[in-house]
Amino acid sequence: MNTRSLPLQGKLIAFFHQSSDMYGSDKILLYLAEGVKKLGGQSVVLLPDTGLLTQELEQRGIEFHVLPMLKVTRARFSFKGVLELVREKRAALPAYDRVLRGRKVDLVHSNTIAVLGGALWAHKRRLPHLWHVHEIIEHPWVAARIFPLLLQFFADHVVCNSQATYQWLAGAQASLKKKMSVIWNGVHAPSRIDKNHIEELLRKFHPGGSRLAIGLVGRINRWKGHGLLLDAVEILHGKGIKDFSVVFIGSPPPGQENFELQLSQRIARSPMRDHIVMQGFSNDIWPAYAALDIVCVPSTEPEPFGLVAVEAMAMGKPVVAARFGGLTEIVVDGITGLTFNPRDADALAAVLETLLCDDAMRARLGQAGKVRFDAEFSVERMQTKFQKLFLSMVCNHP
Repeated sequence: MNTRSLPLQGKLIAFFHQSSDMYGSDKILLYLAEGVKKLGGQSVVLLPDTGLLTQELEQRGIEFHVLPMLKVTRARFSFKGVLELVREKRAALPAYDRVLRGRKVDLVHSNTIAVLGGALWAHKRRLPHLWHVHEIIEHPWVAARIFPLLLQFFADHVVCNSQATYQWLAGAQASLKKKMSVIWNGVHAPSRIDKNHIEELLRKFHPGGSRLAIGLVGRINRWKGHGLLLDAVEILHGKGIKDFSVVFIGSPPPGQENFELQLSQRIARSPMRDHIVMQGFSNDIWPAYAALDIVCVPSTEPEPFGLVAVEAMAMGKPVVAARFGGLTEIVVDGITGLTFNPRDADALAAVLETLLCDDAMRARLGQAGKVRFDAEFSVERMQTKFQKLFLSMVCNHP
């Protein structure tokens, strides 16, 4: 292809991101930075530490720098937290200047609402600023009020990862509507998966010869629903439905290892304990999806999007999901999966029982989910929408 025809040729986009993990928003950052490069532009990623994400960036030849990110966490909403943020700001903005000195930055993209550094630097340098929101924040109330105000003052445009995220922001700050849009996240479905790895996980995920495996993929934290799923499967166990296993795949956020300890203690007391598998985080999640029969997303707070549900659909797996937040835009009840009333263990047990006892339904829902994934949730579709937005913001900036 003639480089002159590449739509982002000569454009530099600076991405500010909050972590170097490889969970939902981290994957989206990688896909977007990669998309800019494919279209002739240059991506520079600024993030607070090294990890799996920086390894992926390096493999793709994408420039990155480790710098303070001015993350706005729950701990910041205190007098001490504000003072710390002010001190960090004094060091962070000059650090961004040193990395990007002498280079024409065409757009600043802040990936997640918690990243404040990009917003302040773009404002200081009078650069167009796109704030990409991956969160719905209801607690604490101070954060729920302040974040929408930050978007109003420091974003030229706000991209929400779902209608649910859009509605939260519009409800909190109605004036944001005129500069918001919705772009669903996309996922790269694998072209091939190591069959030996799948066989290994099939043996591990079916302890005691369990016929089927239910998986919960995601962070071990306070709201992903690990305890709710345990409550539900114990209800099934009490009804004599026992021929299945539960697989928890993921790890706790740094500094929150107490959630994993609490989960382990809860499992040890469960009558299902011999049919529960704890599988830590893996950067190559696709063999795990291949080895599961049902993927459950039982979040106890609204998911802003629900990338796990999309990944499961990409693998043709039926999804059981809480009926709120962004999950309702992904999982079509009775078509690509089954939904249940949030935080209701009995309701979750009922839909799991339906799927566990109906092989044909699992196959039908999984096939329909794959069709919907191909139509709506590909990385290419997401990248194309962002490309148009990037060009619009760059061209319209004086």
